[in-house]
Amino acid sequence: MVDYHTHTSLCGHAVGTVEEYVEAAIARGLTEIGFADHAPLPDGMREGITMRVDEVERYIALVDEARASFGGRIKVRTGLEVDFPFFDTFDVKYLSDPRIDYLIGSCHFLGDWPFDHDAHVERFAERDIDDIYAEYYGILARLIESGAFNIIGHFDVVKKFGHHPRGDFGSCIGRLARGCAARGIAVELNTAGLRKPVGEIYPSEKIIGILFRENVAVTLGSDSHAPGEIAHEFPRAVEILRKIGYRKISGFASRRRFDIPL
Repeated sequence: MVDYHTHTSLCGHAVGTVEEYVEAAIARGLTEIGFADHAPLPDGMREGITMRVDEVERYIALVDEARASFGGRIKVRTGLEVDFPFFDTFDVKYLSDPRIDYLIGSCHFLGDWPFDHDAHVERFAERDIDDIYAEYYGILARLIESGAFNIIGHFDVVKKFGHHPRGDFGSCIGRLARGCAARGIAVELNTAGLRKPVGEIYPSEKIIGILFRENVAVTLGSDSHAPGEIAHEFPRAVEILRKIGYRKISGFASRRRFDIPL
């Protein structure tokens, strides 16, 4: 198995060294670990959330050092989790940087609202929940259309605090899934949702069923912010995938996808 969504202390809200994450992955029997720390956000938005612009090269170097140190025991991949729409603090040169194995595209902001931040949860009461979902999935559609990413991060993270839509977004999800399939973009099963108020994997089983029907590739990510969270609840994630019909997940190297049997 692989865990492609892990962070480092450079983001400001994770703990542990890169080496400790890799050692935890080895202890859990993973064949690959991928780091995907948060790409820089502008000052005023970044504090405690992402690394600084001048830390990206240090981050890549830290992962490179871990790859050299552990190369005979586990594959170590270099990724970035990038907010979409892009902020000016993200250097687009990393879209084609040969050192990057994959890019995770994620949406954490609706305008100036960091909707998945604990300190701003009260703003859900200010809007109709279906309007929030419609705006979020609209951004996800543009993210997919950009063709910039290998993986969609926490597909339905807008449910993090337990806010579910009242309306049926099945047709919308189907369009997003077909866009992913057409561009070879994988969707991660992100087990961090099990540690959040919603208590569910991202995305929901219903959405995973739509992804399978539309032939969308999937991969696994724990969204770890501490070594002890590596591969969190992966047996449950694999059980869900197999129940729905998946028999393989995706790995990535040098921005190319490959299959890994379940």
